[in-house]
Amino acid sequence: MKFYETLDKYQNKDVDIYVDMDGVIAEYDIGNFDYNTIRPLKTNIKRIAELIKNYNIKILTICKNNKIIEEKIAWLKRNIPFYNLENVIFISKEEDKNKDLSSKELKSEFLKNNINSNNINIVIDDDNEIIKYLIKNNSDLIVFQVSSWID
Repeated sequence: MKFYETLDKYQNKDVDIYVDMDGVIAEYDIGNFDYNTIRPLKTNIKRIAELIKNYNIKILTICKNNKIIEEKIAWLKRNIPFYNLENVIFISKEEDKNKDLSSKELKSEFLKNNINSNNINIVIDDDNEIIKYLIKNNSDLIVFQVSSWID
């Protein structure tokens, strides 16, 4: 499992892990944005609970609008009560500066402008288009598909 091999490789460094929400810790149900019905992916939530002991875990999620941010906060409180919500990064497409950008561009730009370049920065996502874009445009990131977490 390359993900865990990478963690072993950088065990003496500060590591920030950016985890996507939809499709990684919350079931991605196409067209369903009702976070009262979206199922938590418990295996991946357990991985976060394990990793948070030794690494800086940040949830990085794109929201269609500001209303969804509130719904995602409520979902996180219900399903990951141990997680510090100050470590969640919500990027809303409703903001004027974000309206014309795709999710892959939003994540890429956020990471380019906000990562700690002194740390090892890892991204876990489920969207192959985003993964490919991050790999191509963010050379200072290590990017994994969420399947790397699956035994």
